[in-house]
Amino acid sequence: MRVKESTFFILPVVLVLLVIVIFPLIYSIYVSLYDYDLRKITIDFIGVRNYVEALSDERFRASLMRTGELVLMCVSAQYLLGLLLALSLYYHVDRFRNLIVTILSIPPMISPVVVGYMARLIFHPVASPINYFFELMGLPFRPLWHASVKTSLLTIFLADTWQWTPFMMLLLLSGLMAIPQEYLESARVDGASAWQEIKHVVLPLLKTISVVAILFRALDVLRIFDVVYVLTYGGPGTSTEVASFYVYITSFEYWRIGYGAALSWVLMIILSVLAMIYLKYVIKSF
Repeated sequence: MRVKESTFFILPVVLVLLVIVIFPLIYSIYVSLYDYDLRKITIDFIGVRNYVEALSDERFRASLMRTGELVLMCVSAQYLLGLLLALSLYYHVDRFRNLIVTILSIPPMISPVVVGYMARLIFHPVASPINYFFELMGLPFRPLWHASVKTSLLTIFLADTWQWTPFMMLLLLSGLMAIPQEYLESARVDGASAWQEIKHVVLPLLKTISVVAILFRALDVLRIFDVVYVLTYGGPGTSTEVASFYVYITSFEYWRIGYGAALSWVLMIILSVLAMIYLKYVIKSF
C-alpha cells in the first residue's frame, strides 16, 4: 500500500520531467535527422548528413575555439580571484565576514541579461566611465571595448568574471569553513608559516571543492549565451560568436532547425567527453 501511495505522489514529477526534459531531447534527435528548414515547404529525411556537415563547418569549429579560449580565461581568473577572496575573508576578516559575503553574493543573483545591459553602459565605446577614469589618470589608451574586434571577447570575459567570481569565492569559502581546526593548529604548532599552512594543508583539503567549482564554471561558460546576445550579438563580425550563439543563429536566423539541432547535439557530446576526461584525470590525481 505504501509503495502504491509513493508511486502516486511521484507520478506527477515523472510526467513533468517527461514533458519538459525527455520529450524535447528525443524530438531534437528526430529533428536533427531531417532537412528541417523553415524556408522550405517539405521536410526531407537526410540521416546523419547534418552531423557530417557540422564536423566540417569551419565557422562552427571557430566558435568552438573561441568558446574554449573564453573558458580558459574565465575559469582561471575566477578561480584565482575567488580563492584569493576566500582566503582573505577566512584569515583576515571575522567581525563583518557575513556582511561582506552577503554583499559579494549579489552579482551571481543578477540575471545575465541585466549584466549584459550593465556592461553595455559601463563599456560604452564613447561614453564609458572606465575610459573617463583612464583619461583622468592620464593614461593614453581608450579601448572601444565591445565595439572592437580586438577587445570584444575581453569585454565579455570582464563582465562574466565580475558576475561569477563571487560564486567561486562562496564555494571555496565553504570548503575553508569545513576544514577541521585541528589540522591548522597542528601545522602552526609545527612552526609552519602562513604560506606553508596554505600550501601544504589548506589547498590539498580544498582539492575536492575546487574540482567541483571548476567543473561547474567550465560547463557554465561553455554554454554562455545571454551576455553575448545582449552585449555584442556575436560581433563585431564573428569575434564573439561562441558555440551556443552560433547554434542559436543557425536555428532561428538562418531557419535551419534540423542543422541547429545537430549542432547542439555535437556540442553536448563534446562537453560530455571533456567533462569525463577532466573528472577521470582529476580522480587519478587524488
